[in-house]
Amino acid sequence: MIRRWGVRAVLGKGGMGGQTLEAMKDAGAVYLHAIGGAAQVYARAIEKVPGVYLMEFGVPEAMWHLKVKDFLAIVTMDAHGNSLHAAVEAETGAALAELQRV
Repeated sequence: MIRRWGVRAVLGKGGMGGQTLEAMKDAGAVYLHAIGGAAQVYARAIEKVPGVYLMEFGVPEAMWHLKVKDFLAIVTMDAHGNSLHAAVEAETGAALAELQRV
């Protein structure tokens, strides 16, 4: 999807897998992590919806083309192949393994 449609940013709450991370790296795209439950805050930043595509997947899964201003999000997967999600998972996995040894 990223390569085919020229997606530059994906917005979500939970990150994506390694295949998506590679596609982002190839395409120069990023994953923007949004805070769950903050839809009203995000909605205020939307200035225009130039298009909605793939509606057959339903409203939440469709591809939305948004024009935004002052949109608050954190880049957690970048165009260089870095993933904060993977780093946190590795760190917490190591901490859990340590706790299980005790």
